[in-house]
Amino acid sequence: MAALKTIFKMTEKFVTDNSPGILTGLAVAGTVTTAVLTGRAGYRVGVQIMTTEELSSRELPANRMEYVKEYWKEFVPAAITGATTLTCIIAANRIGTRRTAAIAAAFKLSEELAAEYKERVVQTLGAKKEETMRAEMVKDHAAQNDEFKVFVITGSEVVFYDNMSGRFFKSEMVKVQQAINEINFQINNFYHASLNDFYEKLGLGRTEYGEEVGWNSDALLEVKFAASIQDDKPVIGMSFYTTPVRGYDRCH
Repeated sequence: MAALKTIFKMTEKFVTDNSPGILTGLAVAGTVTTAVLTGRAGYRVGVQIMTTEELSSRELPANRMEYVKEYWKEFVPAAITGATTLTCIIAANRIGTRRTAAIAAAFKLSEELAAEYKERVVQTLGAKKEETMRAEMVKDHAAQNDEFKVFVITGSEVVFYDNMSGRFFKSEMVKVQQAINEINFQINNFYHASLNDFYEKLGLGRTEYGEEVGWNSDALLEVKFAASIQDDKPVIGMSFYTTPVRGYDRCH
């Protein structure tokens, strides 16, 4: 009995977790089945009509609704399947919409909590100690990263570490500042810019997350830096005062 309850609960959980996919599959199967049933019903009705005395004599019935009254039952299975298919499509869409909204709300909450946490850290430690902590974290990342070790810097170049994507890249502070200014120019003139827009100006590759978040005229891009030395090479951690948010490109 306990085993049956366990199997039932596992089945219920599987169906619940995968309901959009299951409903979509049923909708696809229902569409095909509806088409097949409609075709078969139409064929059967056509054969029956062709064998009637009216059609054999090439005379049309006085009232074509007589055909509907006589043969409508042939199309009932196809109608039922079609209605079920539409129900599956609507249900899958509703479930998908609710889950998308829930995920968006969860991301928004996590972003708000992260921003609050960073603010509390600064308030607790003080701005100078918080910067020192970030510099030590950057140094630890550099020490543990093989990619950092192969960087060769010349002139005014330094190695930067992007805390958001966890990537190192080589550049100059003046070029990074120029990229920040260009993004804020884009925001002021075109109302928004994505995180990927910023990454491209830094010479970094685009990311999936970078397309989802960005900045708009509500809050321009502001970057904070934390400098350290690792393996006799300067490394600067880069993070954001203004965290990129989802919905940055929507009209307010």
